[in-house]
Amino acid sequence: MLIKNKITTKKKKIIGRGIGSGKGGHTSTRGMKGQKSRSGSHISKFFEGGQNPLIKRVPYLKGFKRFSDEIEIMNLDMIDKYFTDEQEISLNLLQERGFVRGNKVKILSRGKLTKSFKFKESDFSFSLNAKKEIEKSKSHMI
Repeated sequence: MLIKNKITTKKKKIIGRGIGSGKGGHTSTRGMKGQKSRSGSHISKFFEGGQNPLIKRVPYLKGFKRFSDEIEIMNLDMIDKYFTDEQEISLNLLQERGFVRGNKVKILSRGKLTKSFKFKESDFSFSLNAKKEIEKSKSHMI
């Protein structure tokens, strides 16, 4: 009798059951010695073999800044172009509109003001020429 489509299965090799198991012997495929051959061993995924880990190396890397004290700039012509007449210009308004991200903004004097604005003086630092231009136009500080 000829059997077609005979399904054959290979006997599973059981590891960790001594020399006669047919797979790995006394080491159970774990190699010889060391941390990874012991039971219950766990090595963190952030462990880098004893070298200084990335999280500790980052402050020494080029371009790393721990505290960013960068001053963002805004020019008078941008304010004149994107804001309406008699509008109060504050740091929150510039952040909402996406002009600046940080908390330190300096107003520079490029361009001229054709409209009048109310600048919240406590939110910004102004260049001398920008202050003169603001005073020259009908704008004022609050």
